[in-house]
Amino acid sequence: MGENLGFQLMSVLLLAGVITKTGGSISRPRLTGPSMAYVKSTVMFECKLSETLLPLTYELVKDSGEVLQTTDDSQGVQPIIFSLRVNEKSEGQYYCRVRARGQTITSHALNFEVVIPVRGTHLVSNPDPPVIYEGKGFTLSCRVSKGTHLAYIWYHNKHEVASSSSLHHLSGNTLTVDRATERHAGYYVCTATNKMGNFSRASSSLQVNVVVKKYLSAPTLSFTLYHYGSGYHANVSCRSERGSPPVKFQLLLDGKDVPVQQEGSLEAWFTLPVNVGMDMGTLQCRAETDFQQLLSDPKDLEVVPVRRPNVAVEYLQTADYVVAAALLQCSINSGTFPLFSWTFNHSSLPSQGHSHAFTLHGKSLILTDINAGNSGYYSCRVRDSFNSNSSWLESEGVLVEQTDFKMPSVAVIAVAFCCFLLAIIVGGACCLLWSIKRDRNQDGGNNQDVVLQEQTNTETDCTMVETGSEPQAEEMDTVVVEVEV
Repeated sequence: MGENLGFQLMSVLLLAGVITKTGGSISRPRLTGPSMAYVKSTVMFECKLSETLLPLTYELVKDSGEVLQTTDDSQGVQPIIFSLRVNEKSEGQYYCRVRARGQTITSHALNFEVVIPVRGTHLVSNPDPPVIYEGKGFTLSCRVSKGTHLAYIWYHNKHEVASSSSLHHLSGNTLTVDRATERHAGYYVCTATNKMGNFSRASSSLQVNVVVKKYLSAPTLSFTLYHYGSGYHANVSCRSERGSPPVKFQLLLDGKDVPVQQEGSLEAWFTLPVNVGMDMGTLQCRAETDFQQLLSDPKDLEVVPVRRPNVAVEYLQTADYVVAAALLQCSINSGTFPLFSWTFNHSSLPSQGHSHAFTLHGKSLILTDINAGNSGYYSCRVRDSFNSNSSWLESEGVLVEQTDFKMPSVAVIAVAFCCFLLAIIVGGACCLLWSIKRDRNQDGGNNQDVVLQEQTNTETDCTMVETGSEPQAEEMDTVVVEVEV
């Protein structure tokens, strides 16, 4: 039984390659050397025994038993040096195996890694090409044609992306953006590096331009009028305030495409013939990108001549309610392209002055200082801007003059109102008291009339008794009358 157990144990040791015993045992050798090295470099491994036994045979073994080198030692030279030329297949586990006096013993494993210098770094984008709209995501992957034990450095517009943030998420060799904005647009570069000790290798990709497009805003439509040849033409503008070019614009007249398209920036111009005073139809503009198609609001293509204007005056006050300026506004009932002008006492008012200014393209006139010099009659004139030969139509003059009138303050108005309200309350109370007193006086007079009437009736009865034939004894009732005074 004991012999069988010993035989089984020896079989396990032999299969493990740890020891083969044919006589006395020897100590385990120790293998030392680098843990990693660049490919095509040369490394040295040392194998050493703690005791000297002769003769010895040293073997450098890789992984599962492949013998790479063998050295015989008959003179006790230690340590034994193994030289290895590193290639891409050199990575693995290495052992030193020693044979002496019929015994075989193997060292512990030494892990060795092969560092392949990085090269051929390039970026792969998803989507490809990296052109996206706001709110969408994208991923950039940093890949190499060769290289091991890599680290990655990212650059956005020449600034290093040091770590994950609200803008970018870094994981391994990828950079991810979940919801892109304008800040994510620009040029990205990846640098792959591998480092061993004080030596490092690096390879950078070509830059990749990530385009983040803006969504297109609805276009707006407007037009101006100009004279050309024997007639008038409308210069129609179609414009989107926001978006990323290129944008294709199409003009529609009464819902039908005008046979002209323009593609490029965020604005396009179209030309159409126009008859003044005639409704030429309804215009619309369509703006298109590879992702959107939007229509403008409809606009009537009609040019209406101007009519005689009217002027309204509004006085402007300071914080102390002192009249300090006047606002004159010129209004017209019709006119598509009016041109405004002002007169003072039937003389044209210059466009610039010390005490007046124009706003809204001359539609409003502000008198910044009302004095004796600019007090007088003001009127507004208007004509069609597209026809320089048209006549001016003038409004009636309005008088603007200097005044010393001072508007009462809010506090004064409040006090006056309170006094007026108090007077009403006191007057009402007095009237109510007088009415109550008068009603009471009327009730007292009625009671006195009743008492006097009863007294008169009593005297009459007494007289009738005295004139009777015989005096008779009668019971007399005492009547007590209470009179309220």
